[in-house]
Amino acid sequence: MADRRGTELNAMNLILRAMIACFILMRAADLLASDAGSRGSYTRGGWVGAKYVAMGRTAEVIVDDVYSIYWNPAGLTELRHTQLTTEGEIKDLAQKGKVDEIKESDLIKFSEEDKSFSVQVGITGALLDVERNAGFVGAAINLPKGVLGIGLYSILSQGIDRRDFSGVKTGELMYAGSAFYLSYGVSLGVASFGVTAKALYEKIGNSNYMGGAVDIGTQVYVLPFLKIGFLVQDLGGGLYPLEERLGVRQKYDLGYPTLRLGIALITNRNFTLSLSGIKHLEQKSFGYGIGIQYDITKWASVYLGMQNLAFSTGMTLHIVQFDVSYALTIDNIDNGYNHIVSISFLF
Repeated sequence: MADRRGTELNAMNLILRAMIACFILMRAADLLASDAGSRGSYTRGGWVGAKYVAMGRTAEVIVDDVYSIYWNPAGLTELRHTQLTTEGEIKDLAQKGKVDEIKESDLIKFSEEDKSFSVQVGITGALLDVERNAGFVGAAINLPKGVLGIGLYSILSQGIDRRDFSGVKTGELMYAGSAFYLSYGVSLGVASFGVTAKALYEKIGNSNYMGGAVDIGTQVYVLPFLKIGFLVQDLGGGLYPLEERLGVRQKYDLGYPTLRLGIALITNRNFTLSLSGIKHLEQKSFGYGIGIQYDITKWASVYLGMQNLAFSTGMTLHIVQFDVSYALTIDNIDNGYNHIVSISFLF
């Protein structure tokens, strides 16, 4: 008991140090980017994992699957404890004398010392309003000391008006952005940490740009039912033009990072409430999100959410090792509708 208490105290000390370091790095990036815009901001769209979109994009605190690659790499560590049968279900089967229905694999996966190899794959497709589409594919791999994540996120927008200096339409442009993610998460008792390195590519019309960024995140169980999540997104992010064009200087255009802080109340009554605060450093205003999850049965969950007055809803069907999710959200550009579908499976 004393050893566990010491581990938790050490984890909390590491959390505080990590948060202080993140704020220092964030402030340094703010100063360096004082003359820059938010280049590569397409990575903030949040069209990954229908569940998290439906819950108001409050994912930095609640994400616990392969989509942690995008939202908060600290959430990857939950893959180490993923099980097909929950603790409550195991106890219930034991009390009812149905010991034969408890699989050996469930008992092994239930142990926190589980070092078994497992992989979770996730795919998301988003049909967005205003002629936009987005997609994500990723895999999280359980390793002996942590969890490795690899993912690719892309967004495409067509039919963008091209106008001259007088405002007259001269044609249409195509916009495309992609990000390759390499993530790693480790667990330290009640706390988990994660880091993601991103390679960025952006195409605007005939202009091409490349760059990179880093995400640093943590998740902490302050109490068994209370969890906090913190993320610095796109730290050091920016883009470099691959071709020299009129009015475009070939230099690394550094952008601002984003700060995300969330808190979640997770009850044993199949109910989760999550709140999120978002600060884009190039903007004066703050963003916010709220999400609600209710598990109707062990086979189905429903969600409600809101981010900056944009409402969202959705549901997930849990089919053995498969999760199939759908989200509907109001678009904040012209109040149209966005449709997001996700599939994830564990093997």
